[in-house]
Amino acid sequence: MDSSPFPSNSDVGNEKVTEPESDAANKRKDVQEDSGATSKPPKTKKPSQRSFVWDHYTRFEDNPKRCKCNYCHRTYGCDSKDGTSNLKNHLRICKHYQAWSQKAKQTVFNNQGHLQSGKVNLYAPHSRRTCMKDIVKMYVGMKASLKTWIATTNPRVSLTTDIWTAKATVASYMVITAHFVDSAWKLRKLIIGFKYITDHKGATIARILLECLAECGIEKIFTITVDNETTNTSALKKFQETFSLRSNEAFVLEGEGMHVRCAAHIINLIVKEGLVELGDHVAAIRNSVQYVRSSTSRCDSFDQKVVSGKMTRGSLPLDIKTRWNSTYLMLKRAMEFRLAFDKMEAEDKLYNDYFNEVDDGKARSGHLQELIGMQSRVASYKCYGEIVTIETNLVSLGNNFDRDLKIKAKAMLGKFVKYWDGTRNINVYLIVASVFDPRKKMQFANMCFAKLYGKDTTDAKEMAEKVNNVLTSLFKEYSSRFQKTSSGSGPSSQSTQTSITASQGEPSDLMSDSMGYERMDFAYKELVDEIGVDDGRDELDVYLKEKVENPKTIIGLEWEVLSWWKLNCGRFPVLSAITKDVLAMQVSSVASESAFSNSGRVIEPHRSCLTHYMVKVLLCTEQWMKNVNHLGNKSVVTIKELLADIVELDNIEKEFDGNSA
Repeated sequence: MDSSPFPSNSDVGNEKVTEPESDAANKRKDVQEDSGATSKPPKTKKPSQRSFVWDHYTRFEDNPKRCKCNYCHRTYGCDSKDGTSNLKNHLRICKHYQAWSQKAKQTVFNNQGHLQSGKVNLYAPHSRRTCMKDIVKMYVGMKASLKTWIATTNPRVSLTTDIWTAKATVASYMVITAHFVDSAWKLRKLIIGFKYITDHKGATIARILLECLAECGIEKIFTITVDNETTNTSALKKFQETFSLRSNEAFVLEGEGMHVRCAAHIINLIVKEGLVELGDHVAAIRNSVQYVRSSTSRCDSFDQKVVSGKMTRGSLPLDIKTRWNSTYLMLKRAMEFRLAFDKMEAEDKLYNDYFNEVDDGKARSGHLQELIGMQSRVASYKCYGEIVTIETNLVSLGNNFDRDLKIKAKAMLGKFVKYWDGTRNINVYLIVASVFDPRKKMQFANMCFAKLYGKDTTDAKEMAEKVNNVLTSLFKEYSSRFQKTSSGSGPSSQSTQTSITASQGEPSDLMSDSMGYERMDFAYKELVDEIGVDDGRDELDVYLKEKVENPKTIIGLEWEVLSWWKLNCGRFPVLSAITKDVLAMQVSSVASESAFSNSGRVIEPHRSCLTHYMVKVLLCTEQWMKNVNHLGNKSVVTIKELLADIVELDNIEKEFDGNSA
């Protein structure tokens, strides 16, 4: 007999119901089988599933009163006494069901190019919490990779930092950006910190810098570029005192020249000093440009004036008031279209009425005036030449016959001397960077000294001697570290070097003659191994005494200094290590300020409840994703890899030709 607690079909057909013994008892008697077995449990009725919702839900076998959504897998009660209203309500708000229903209604193209009903795999919607978790997970993973790379390579970086206050939340943030030249001789930039700060004191800035470097594992610093606030000077002094205790290689030359003042800020102050009385004239040009750019019809009218005046057409940019370089570009283009503006003033009544309107309680200015402006895009090896150019021209304009121009030039020169003291207080690394330009070397620096202080004067000789001393000190320090690195590699490096020499040298059967005759090439090799061949000069002397490079480049293309050093790093291994650090130095804090443009779009009045940690996560992750680092990629492609690529391309071409045939 089957041991199952539930009866089979044959058993149900042979059941025998006994008659009740007494009607008065009115009790239900147990139904017994012919075989005399115990009573059978009552048969449960299966719940009906007539509603359409059961096409989208599935009951649990162990608990029929609970079911789950087929799309989001959430569970709900589904007892027959309660109805299916809760299940219908869930379908109205279930995003996964809505996405599925949209797929079902779409039409797609089949293989023959005809439309037919079908489903398109659309993006599955996620909640904001899921997005937040994914972004934080991405940030944590990328930061861990960054720390691993820093721990492996231990690079020396140059930093830029600045502080920004969000208008929407009035919260202050400090951004720290690291700059370095990678193994492929490409200048890289990474935001390593975006920290919330409570105040702008020097102690707070120093503490944030130390915390950020400790989080990333950075142990070696070359320079730190900041603006001209006095708190930054005290902050860097405290930072230098604390960070120098971490290791002997924390700074170069014991931190001399670590503090770099932002050259763009100083030039900005100099320009503002010259424009302090010309604000109305600049505003007049700004208003004229703003009028032309305000509508399409005005732009078309201005283009007609440009064509009738036989001028070269071009864009007319509007400046940003807080960026003097954009003001320079606006003024420069406005001067080129001055004739067109004169025609607008003579022929366009609306143009004249525009300047009669009152703006902020004052009438608009409206006549173009000529203006002196200086602007150049600088890099570490270009900066010193630009600074000397500014000073020499200001000195020359200070002796001009035009009285107004003379006064302006002297005022700007006074501001220049205040910060740079005739280039005496300039960071010496800016001059060193120009020396590492193979087109200039010391010849350019000596020419600048002669222009500023006079040829063969005591001041010029002192400046040249100062630069030479710094170069010598840098070379000695990097040479000692280079030797420690080479000797610290141990026997493995020696065995590697031996194997390389054996593989690249002459074959073993040519080292000695089988007949026992002496070979001159083998005898000379032994002589070189014993006494060596040395001309008595170090890398620095060889580099400085060689002729300067005079490359011929295509018009519009700039000669790459890093590319030259990449090709010659084998000749100058120590100097190339110095060059990587010197050319990675930043002469302005614009790199850090550029992060604030993105942060202004992240923190806005309609999105001002983000936590400080989430703001840091968003900005750092975005910059890391946009920056193409290739930190883990190999910088050298071998011949075998090139041949493999050629073979692969040939195979693809043959396959394509076969399919075409």
